[in-house]
Amino acid sequence: MSRRLSALVILAMCASACAAPPTPFSLRFTVFPTAQGADVVVEVHGGRDDLAWVGFAAGPGAPAELPQRVQSVQARTLDGRRLPQRPQGSAGYQIELEGSSWQLSYSLDLRPRSGNDIFYRSSVRGDDYLVLVGSDAWARFYTSPDALAMSPTERPGGAVLEARAAFNLPDQPAPWNVATTARARNPRTYELTEHPASSVFALGPLKIRDVEEVPGLKLAVHPRWSVLNESIDSLTGQLLLSHRERLGLPGSTTALALLNPLPQPLGPTDGIRTAGMVRDRSLILYAGASPRIEPNGPQLREALAVFLGHELFHLWVPSGVQVTRELSWLSEGWAMHMGRLAAVEVGWLSEPASVQRLQDAYRRYLDIGGYRAGSLTEASMGSESRRDLLYLRGELVFRLLKRQWALSNDGSFEAELWRALADAYDGRTPLDTESVREALASLVDGGTVRRYVEGTSPLTPSALGLRRR
Repeated sequence: MSRRLSALVILAMCASACAAPPTPFSLRFTVFPTAQGADVVVEVHGGRDDLAWVGFAAGPGAPAELPQRVQSVQARTLDGRRLPQRPQGSAGYQIELEGSSWQLSYSLDLRPRSGNDIFYRSSVRGDDYLVLVGSDAWARFYTSPDALAMSPTERPGGAVLEARAAFNLPDQPAPWNVATTARARNPRTYELTEHPASSVFALGPLKIRDVEEVPGLKLAVHPRWSVLNESIDSLTGQLLLSHRERLGLPGSTTALALLNPLPQPLGPTDGIRTAGMVRDRSLILYAGASPRIEPNGPQLREALAVFLGHELFHLWVPSGVQVTRELSWLSEGWAMHMGRLAAVEVGWLSEPASVQRLQDAYRRYLDIGGYRAGSLTEASMGSESRRDLLYLRGELVFRLLKRQWALSNDGSFEAELWRALADAYDGRTPLDTESVREALASLVDGGTVRRYVEGTSPLTPSALGLRRR
C-alpha cells in the first residue's frame, strides 16, 4: 500500500512539475475609429487557461498619463459572457479565465489635450486622422503579474507568437486607408510576428506612394498638408537623395514617412511650427504655417527643407542603426547637421543662411546655459525641458568633430562615421555610449572626444569656426 501511495505521490509531483509552460499569445486586434480615438476588440488565444494579466503602456515621448485614458475595459468569453476582472498595478488588470481563448475590449481617448499631445487623434475642421503607436495604444498580455508591478513606461510587450491588426475604416467624407510598415494580409488587415508595440499604424484619407530614392520607403501625405504641398514630393525625394549619396542606403528594408497637418488649434500665430517623432521604422511628422507668412517665401522654404532633412535622416539614425537613449545627443545633433547640409545641397538654403543658422544656434547655446551643461551623455538622460540645449549642443559638437577630422582627412566625415556605426551594429542591440566613443575615437583623437562630448571644455567660436559675438 505504501509503495502505491509513493507512486501516486511521485506521479502527482511529476504532473505538477512537468506541466507544459504557458504558450505564447496569439492576438487578433480589431480597431474601430471613433471621434474620441478608437474602440478596440482583441481575440486572445494562448497563455494560461485560468488567469491572465493585461497592461497598457506609454512609449518614449508619449504623455505619461496616456494609459489612464484607456476606458471601458471588459473581458469576455468568445460567446460573450463577462469574465471576472480586477484592477492590478497602474493601468493593469487581472482576468479570471475559463480557458485559454477569450476576448478583451476597451476604448481609447486620444484627443489632443496639449501641445505635446498632437500625435494621436485629430478631427478638427477636416484634418481628420488617427495614429496608433504600438507602445501607446495596444493592450499587452502576460502570464504572470510581474509586468504590472512595473511603471507603464517600462512595460515589455509580453510573449507573443503572432498578432494581427484589422481596421474597420470609415468611408465618409473621404475614404480612409492605412499606412504602416507591417505586412499586409489585405488592405485592412496586417500580420505581425510580434506584439504591435513596435508598430505604427496611421489611418486617414492619406495619399501613399513608394519613394524611389530609398527602396522600401513609403511616403504618406494627408490631403490637407498645406505647407508648400505642391513641392513636398519633389523636396522629399531631393533630400533623401542627398542623404543617400552622402551615406549610402539606410539599414532598414521598409520604412514609413507620414506627413500630417497640425490640428488647427495648435497652429502657429506667426511663422512655421513643426513637430516629429521616430518610432522604430516610422517617421511621424507635422507642420503648420501661419497665414501671415509669405506662402512661398524664403523663411518658409528654408524652415521646411531643414526640418524635413532633419527628420528624414532619422531613417539612418536611429532607425537604420539604433542607439540607446543616452545617445540622443548624437541622433538629434547629427540630424540637425544633416538637415542643414541637405537643405543647402538641394538649393533650398543658401550657404550664408546656413552659417547664420549656426551662429544663431551658438548664440542660443550661450543664452540657455551651454557653458555649464556637462557631458552630452548625461544631458541625453535629462529632463525634456533641457532638450533644446541638448540638440543645439549635439549639432555644434558634430560640426566641431567634423572640423577636427577634416584637418588630416579628405572625403566625408559623415560617411565615415556612418560606416563605423553600421559596422558596430548587429542589427538588434542598440549601440551604447562605449560603442560610439570607440567609433568617434577611430576618426578623431580621444582628447577631442573627452573635451567636447564628455563636456570637460565649453564650445568656443574659434573651435567651431564661427565669428565671435
